[in-house]
Amino acid sequence: MTQDEKVDQIVYSMELIRQQLEEIEGQIQSLAVILQDLAATTDFLKNISRIEGDSLIPIGRGLYIEGEVKNKDRVVVNIGSNTYKKATIKDAISILDERRSDAAKALDSSRKSESDLQQRYAQLEDYLNRVYKK
Repeated sequence: MTQDEKVDQIVYSMELIRQQLEEIEGQIQSLAVILQDLAATTDFLKNISRIEGDSLIPIGRGLYIEGEVKNKDRVVVNIGSNTYKKATIKDAISILDERRSDAAKALDSSRKSESDLQQRYAQLEDYLNRVYKK
């Protein structure tokens, strides 16, 4: 492989890495929003027994509706595949805690992947800089 071919291959690899980094950054942002939503919903459920009258009820993605909570003992939880079930507040909080744990692990994994790709990109960039300084 000639030097020019190797440089072309490295430039192509760098572009792929840049695209992957953009995707991972989107994932990281989405996971951060999911974690915020889960935290807000969990906090709401933990304090639901103290709520009197109208309240802001989190419905996800930073959206709230104003309303009065009539049933403070049970909620409806999505358990996957558009399937829902009634759950106690305690059970719902457990489900949300598990989801938060899963989302936090996914966020950590995405950040690790981002770091690895950034490191690889820097190595390739360093190589190109050395080649062109000759």
